[in-house]
Amino acid sequence: MSGIDVKRSSRMEQIKAMYGFSGFVYALDNCPSVNALTSDFTKMKAAGARTVITFDECNKDGYYGGAVFNLSLFLKLDQHIFKIDVIKAAGSARMSIIPLVWTLCNPGQTWQSTVVPKIKQITQAVIGNPGPVLAVAMGDEPLFDHDAGDPSTLAKAIMQMKSDFKNAGIPDIPVSISDMAYGWQSGGDVSSVVTAVDFFMINNFPYFGSKAESGGSDSTWKSFTSDITYFQKMANGKPLLVTQTGWPSAKGEWSSNSKNVVVSVESSQGFWALLDSHCEDFFKKNNIGWMWRSWDDTISGWGVLKSDGTKKWDFSAKQTC
Repeated sequence: MSGIDVKRSSRMEQIKAMYGFSGFVYALDNCPSVNALTSDFTKMKAAGARTVITFDECNKDGYYGGAVFNLSLFLKLDQHIFKIDVIKAAGSARMSIIPLVWTLCNPGQTWQSTVVPKIKQITQAVIGNPGPVLAVAMGDEPLFDHDAGDPSTLAKAIMQMKSDFKNAGIPDIPVSISDMAYGWQSGGDVSSVVTAVDFFMINNFPYFGSKAESGGSDSTWKSFTSDITYFQKMANGKPLLVTQTGWPSAKGEWSSNSKNVVVSVESSQGFWALLDSHCEDFFKKNNIGWMWRSWDDTISGWGVLKSDGTKKWDFSAKQTC
């Protein structure tokens, strides 16, 4: 059976039991075809991934409606409309998926006019095919970017989505946000969001720290575990899942805050190996899974694949230990 086996255990129980390497972030802004989606998800599965979380949105000329969101992509070619179902592609690859609602507003856009329709579309897509869905992410760093304007508006959107799932007969689909510790710390009164989320989806990037060195260094691990400690205290028993972490192999659009940071394939590989080396003493001990920042370099420098689709290094990681 592809996707989530709800008869065996609930989605929350699977999240609680998940530790070690869990999967990859997959960007949609290059508007992958259904064949590309299925192929990539199948390759992820073969590499040991259990889950994929989507990132960004397809918003390319020629796509139906001018802005196409994470789950149902409509490509207009020669006046024909082809539906590309990201959830179905994950299920075909026997992968779980965490669809991410892209909540970032560009200048001139508003939460109500721009984001709410995306939330509704993804809600309906999940209701239409819940099997492969592990959870839903209400935004990438929405607290850090103040996407909703204030935390209470964000919390209300989370609660509304959960209510819609319940009314559709799928009450066990968890909803959270994917954000950094700093996003929570700088977001103001986030108590309503703490209450609303079912678990904590963590963006954990030691690379951006002011004291960052190489990916495999002791200081990198200290930074990573410091953020986890912050979330453990805030979560009050709710599960944690690191849905975005990684180390770039080349400098891209986001720079580190450290003059001593090492950016290279070797440093990226070192961070991967560092995470994997702590499978038993940290990730299993705390029931925490981790997902690598990007499958490929659609997110510049952060993927495990080169531009030609070959591996940057011979990667593998433990799901169990």
